Amino acid sequence: MVTEVLFDKYNLISQSWKRCHDFGLSPTDPFEDSILTGKALSDLIKENEQLINHASSAINTLFPNYYSGLVIIIVDRNGTIIHRVGQLDGTSSVDVLSIGSNWSEENKGTNAMGLAIYTKEPIITHADHHFYVKNHFLTCAASPIYSPTGELIGAVNISARKEMYHPFIFSLTNIMATFIQNGLLLDIAKNEKVLTMKELEATANLANVPLLSLDDDNRIIRANQSARKLLGDDCYGKEFHNTKGYPTKVVSDPTRKQYRSILALNQTTNKKLTPQSLYTIKDIVGSCPKMNEIRRIVKKAALTDFPIIVYGESGTGKELVAQSLHTSGPRGDQPFIAVNCSAIPENLIESELFGYEKGAFTGANRDGGIGKFEAANGGTLFLDEIGDMSLKAQAVLLRVLQEKSVTRVGGTKPIPINTRVIAATHKNLRREIEAGRFREDLYYRLKGVVLTLPPLRERSDLIELSNHLMKHLEYPTLPLSKEAKKKLLSYQWPGNVRELKSVLMQASFLADGNEIQAEDLDFEIEYEQDKPFLQEEKDPLTSLVHSEKEVIRRTLEYVSWNISKAATILKISRNTLYLKIKKYHLQQ
Repeated sequence: MVTEVLFDKYNLISQSWKRCHDFGLSPTDPFEDSILTGKALSDLIKENEQLINHASSAINTLFPNYYSGLVIIIVDRNGTIIHRVGQLDGTSSVDVLSIGSNWSEENKGTNAMGLAIYTKEPIITHADHHFYVKNHFLTCAASPIYSPTGELIGAVNISARKEMYHPFIFSLTNIMATFIQNGLLLDIAKNEKVLTMKELEATANLANVPLLSLDDDNRIIRANQSARKLLGDDCYGKEFHNTKGYPTKVVSDPTRKQYRSILALNQTTNKKLTPQSLYTIKDIVGSCPKMNEIRRIVKKAALTDFPIIVYGESGTGKELVAQSLHTSGPRGDQPFIAVNCSAIPENLIESELFGYEKGAFTGANRDGGIGKFEAANGGTLFLDEIGDMSLKAQAVLLRVLQEKSVTRVGGTKPIPINTRVIAATHKNLRREIEAGRFREDLYYRLKGVVLTLPPLRERSDLIELSNHLMKHLEYPTLPLSKEAKKKLLSYQWPGNVRELKSVLMQASFLADGNEIQAEDLDFEIEYEQDKPFLQEEKDPLTSLVHSEKEVIRRTLEYVSWNISKAATILKISRNTLYLKIKKYHLQQ
């Protein structure tokens, strides 16, 4: 195993040398030494202030006493040094590893910092592993650093003279990167926890009222079901202007000076409140045989307590079906709690699902908090995007499904729960099991009844569905022209019903006459069904190249541009994949 790891690292270095030659670099050339200074450097450091603070904390914890001969460096996502402590000797570190210098491969050839940024993998470069002869006196190790959302934001590097080489510095960089990432994640989690608890307190008595949560820039970051019916499912991230003077409550986190506005989109909120409005079977519209079968299964399954898995692409209506299952059954007057499994940080999964006792952890509400299972007790828990849940979170979930009770974090008393579970995902769970990303025992706990929602391109009632959606828009309902219908039917609808609603909304706004014309329909990627077939008949080679490009692009998007995973799925080497990306000008 050690031999395989070393071989892989040498392979990465040899590939880097090849790239350096492709850049037109020569090992004996002078460095490209453009160094950021002044305001440009100051702005860069300010932009990365949070990363630098956590890096300093990691360094102080792991290296309480700096010693001569070691330099610890933090670079940003582009390879520019933004923080440095220690020194190689009396003077050389000032010249070689100065703050503001850029250590990307294009500037400094093969080196640990540049290679970690490029490959997004930990790496060690020793002596003549470095491309430039001037760097052969160094031994360096670096590890990439990721944000809580999985975005590459920089790397940590440890450098020393080659005489001080020790493989342990490779492990140290990995430990430091993990330390920094955990700190960044805790920042996000603590801040979100404080604001969310305040939101819950402020909105506890207004569950049926259309509610919005706005960030400091007045952009919508949360909207309940009632608000989404008013503003549309695509309201998230849009700026909201309270021109009608809706009642507002502001909550804040005083420790970080962050604020969140909560708006009730009813000016008269003192009337008697009713339970929050949820979708019912009547909202599953369309005469397509596949949708008729979905309605039939939903009506039958709603009367049972069987666990259910809902498969479907993004935008096909998985939550609509989940809510319909809930409202049509005996639990319809009990809570319906939805959880986005891909959005819960691993270290908060137990407190989110099980709740926590007072004082269970720093920043916890003094009275404790209930988890999602307790909140859904007697009702339904909807686990959306279950296929994106981490293996650790899956183990936590399996435990509660087996025991039918929860124990709050920091507590000892098990709390019985009676909750129906509905899971949804766009991923094939059997393939996820085969790939080792999903537990088979959890799969059989969740699998009682399986529903597969058809993508919009496979439905025969597109025009009927379009007319239904048009009736629920704020603008006057306009009929679709013959050409508009033809254009709708020729499109592939990658965003499914959600995309259709968005397209119709814009078309009804743009239309000037008494009908919606074809030119009023604006697709992000227009795809006429007859064009590819004509293209294929005329030029099979072009069609083949296009197909390869599309397969590579979709695979990269599926794995969030993880090159190693994409290469494994495509059954090609990482180097070949890089060449294909360059050939087809693909960008993340």
